[in-house]
Amino acid sequence: MQIRIEGRHMKVTDAIREHVNKKISHLDKYFDGITGIHVILSVEDTRQKSQISEIVCAVVRGHPLVATAAHADMYMAVDESVHKMREHLKKFKSKMRSRKRESARFASPKAGLGIPNVEVLEEDEGQ
Repeated sequence: MQIRIEGRHMKVTDAIREHVNKKISHLDKYFDGITGIHVILSVEDTRQKSQISEIVCAVVRGHPLVATAAHADMYMAVDESVHKMREHLKKFKSKMRSRKRESARFASPKAGLGIPNVEVLEEDEGQ
């Protein structure tokens, strides 16, 4: 899993980088198919002290998952966005499981749909 941390309109300190790595490292236990994570930390408005953490998670099958959180404290913004990403990953994993079950159910001829197997009878061409 490749982790990339980027700061927009701010400098990413070692303490923040360490905090982000610590929080992000636990995400792979919720879904194994994570290929890369891009964390974007930014300051929106200096007067309101709105600090934004955005996590973009690339997964094996599907579009990237995005979680964004804003808070006055950057550490709290990171924590909130990681929590949101955790919930996204749980939901995505359950969707993948249900799709797999549905496709397996419809792929087998005896899928429990109440439709009997139909055999094709060969007709004699001489008659």
